[in-house]
Amino acid sequence: MNRRAFVERFLALPVVPAGFLRAAEAPQGEAQPGLSPDQALTRLMEGNRRYTTSHLEHPDQTARRRKELVSGQHPFACILACSDSRVSPEIVFDEGLGDLFVIRVAGNIVDDAVTGSIEYAVEHLATPLALVLGHEKCGAVQATIGGGEPKTHIQSLADAIMPAVSEARKQPGDLVANAVAANVRLVVRQLRASQPILAKAIASGRVRIEGGVYDLETGSVKILPG
Repeated sequence: MNRRAFVERFLALPVVPAGFLRAAEAPQGEAQPGLSPDQALTRLMEGNRRYTTSHLEHPDQTARRRKELVSGQHPFACILACSDSRVSPEIVFDEGLGDLFVIRVAGNIVDDAVTGSIEYAVEHLATPLALVLGHEKCGAVQATIGGGEPKTHIQSLADAIMPAVSEARKQPGDLVANAVAANVRLVVRQLRASQPILAKAIASGRVRIEGGVYDLETGSVKILPG
């Protein structure tokens, strides 16, 4: 199937309106259909607090949960996270099967495939929140600061992150930490401006796109302003 045919077929998929979920697709214990973007962010951060205070609930990880999800999914948040093995969203936010729609790529960068994945969560799964999750001491950011690796595919990551590094070089303080935050903000801006689906969904109030940085030592996630 060529790219044009794939796109046409993707766009022909039925759209799940925001706030709507067929009864057959609403497993017991699932996030409430119609969860607002603000409520979704609150739930996400409550899970992170449980994680950082060692009051984990490990929700939605049973055999019953698996069976409930066979008929469909309705994740309450989409997480674009770095591939770093120390930052697993389901653990960091104390969530389980069917709760998070997770996309992971080194440096939590965005390209057409990543944007399309987030569009799918928003448009077809009615997910009300997308969070770009960077983390301390990100290797992809450090590689970009160090000059990248021009003879490998790692250079493609560095190319995507370089505008954030250039921005961070103008700021006082730790370059890596500033670049990690700048990279998250860059990706958030790219997603918020993405047409036609994401920008429209944000304008209508159906979706919220935010950025955060994970602290490797404490396990806490700080939501970045703006």
